[in-house]
Amino acid sequence: MTSYVEKITEPLSQWYQTSSIHAFFEWWVGELKSFVPERHRKKIFANTNELFIYQSGEEVELWQQTEQQMQRLQPDGSVADKEWWHQLNHQVAGSDQEARVTYLVSEKLVLGREIALPTAVMSDIESVLTFELDKYIPFKADDVDFAFRKGPVEEGSEKFPVMLTAIRKQNMREIIELTESKGIRLSAVDVNTGTAEQPVALGMNLLPREWRKKKDWTAIKWYAGLLLVAVLLLAFVMYGSLENKTSKIASLEAQVTELRKDARRAKMIETQLNESVQAANFLGDLKIKIPSRVMMVAELTEKIPQNTYLTRIVIDEEKMEVVGQSTNANALVPILNQSELWYEPQIIGNVTQDPRTGKEKFTIRSALKLEVQEEADNES
Repeated sequence: MTSYVEKITEPLSQWYQTSSIHAFFEWWVGELKSFVPERHRKKIFANTNELFIYQSGEEVELWQQTEQQMQRLQPDGSVADKEWWHQLNHQVAGSDQEARVTYLVSEKLVLGREIALPTAVMSDIESVLTFELDKYIPFKADDVDFAFRKGPVEEGSEKFPVMLTAIRKQNMREIIELTESKGIRLSAVDVNTGTAEQPVALGMNLLPREWRKKKDWTAIKWYAGLLLVAVLLLAFVMYGSLENKTSKIASLEAQVTELRKDARRAKMIETQLNESVQAANFLGDLKIKIPSRVMMVAELTEKIPQNTYLTRIVIDEEKMEVVGQSTNANALVPILNQSELWYEPQIIGNVTQDPRTGKEKFTIRSALKLEVQEEADNES
């Protein structure tokens, strides 16, 4: 799995190291560091502990990369054995940061070339160099270990520069045997472009991938696991919150439904009550609005003259209609108009002569005065 990840991340890493994005973040982080106190800077901006091994003749020296330059690693007096590999292993084991050990080789042991490749092979530089390495250096790919670094690509150019560096496998094998025998696991083999007194790393990694110290994925796995747990907890909390809100909404909707039912029932009860009140007051309303029939009959008896008699009396809620015979039917209108129980009496139809009695047959209709009931009640 690690090799598969490296196949993906290695081209991205090479592109990132030469991109303007990397330069921007390097500048930005440097600016941020200047605002952080020195005592907290190492905790917040934890960098990789870069350690270097450089052998000049028979003497082996240890160096450490700082922010400005390389500094010679001072021996730790607490280590009983003063051998360089003991000092290095003690430094790696006691480092709070991730330690990365690089072996620096002299420029005399490597062969460097700056070549130009077509832009079409930009995504597969390693494979192209593996097959065509003997075109650029006097060695075959089986005899050397090589590394490369892509240069800046000019817009519209058909080719781009590549810095190629190679070391013979025999020399690489000696370096690996030396460090493995001392219990040291290398992360890289680089080229010293400086001097023995002040080494400067070229920035290449000639060490074959199978011999490189594998990246410790433990912390990343822990972080990924914690992140997954946090996401699951967040999802659980959100799900629980949504469930609670859904339940609360359902409860409120049920309460609203019951309240609506109660409101409808109350409205129906109010309607029924109003209807009952109206029904109960019906007779009273009739009594208030319509004059008493007895009073109207008495009024008619009093008003009708002796030469007149009635054959029919019809009284409803709004009018009164009388039918009868009289010697002078037209004279009855002003007589009946003097009543306070009705008003505007009118003869309906034609007045005709009854040949048997010799009197005039008439029909008189009057509108009732509905507000007279109060006066009738007072009189009674």
